[in-house]
Amino acid sequence: MRTHGAPGSGRGWRPTLMALAGAATLLLLGAQPALAGEPSCGQTPVITGQPTTTQVDTAMTPPVVVQVENSNGQIDWGFQGTVTLTYAVNPVGAAEPSGNVVNAVHGVATFSQLTFPSVGFGFELVASIQGATSQPSQPFDIVGQLVQCQPGQACQSGTVSSAGTSGSARSPAASGSGVLTATGGGFPLLSCTTRGGVLTFTSTRSTVITISTAARGWHSPWSFNACWGAPEPFVTKGGHLSAFNPANGEYEGLLPFCSWGQPGPCVQSQYLTWFGTVVITVRAPAGDPHITF
Repeated sequence: MRTHGAPGSGRGWRPTLMALAGAATLLLLGAQPALAGEPSCGQTPVITGQPTTTQVDTAMTPPVVVQVENSNGQIDWGFQGTVTLTYAVNPVGAAEPSGNVVNAVHGVATFSQLTFPSVGFGFELVASIQGATSQPSQPFDIVGQLVQCQPGQACQSGTVSSAGTSGSARSPAASGSGVLTATGGGFPLLSCTTRGGVLTFTSTRSTVITISTAARGWHSPWSFNACWGAPEPFVTKGGHLSAFNPANGEYEGLLPFCSWGQPGPCVQSQYLTWFGTVVITVRAPAGDPHITF
């Protein structure tokens, strides 16, 4: 028996029309694009513009850049969703930076207003989208002051302080440009610290660092020593090589006085002011040292 009715009756064509409508519906559903920002299989955020050392409360320049890539490792040009930066490593428990949430444009998120509220050393970031997180960024520091040293000119930091210890640094003129940073706090106490907080001075040139603290009843400046920490070993006050402190990942010890022809770091001068302040001046090579009393 035929299932089709007479032409025009509508009876025989109903099953065929319903089947076609169902197939069309399935085709439409299968072709429907993802909504903007909705993750699809294989999307991965990748930090391509890495964070760099930046002054606290200042937008990071150049900005951090994150690409959202597809399963083929290419930029997903259709991704327009939210990308968020958070800490992967946060040694000082700092608050999250501001400007850390950005909408991607054709798969690229540029964090032009990323600003950090606290100083610290060895931070790392990760980038996240819905359902996926990047690998950690390279480590970076947030410093108290960042001075760009111009060719042929000396450069000077302002004064920074931590727990009663204050200091500043000066780099001599050099033929090329350079960078000088100064930070109070943001780093653990050193193994040789006896009083006050830790100051950090980083320079691509040699520096003269001046630190001071209140004597607090001590009558001789010789009761105070400059405690030094650096990535490379150095000769200490006792004439021995500095000891490695695994807790801070650096070599630490008391600095000797400078002698004729002795390379830094070493104490250039030490005195007590009329106001009861101990002042120590240190001659230091280029590098990334921490200093305290």
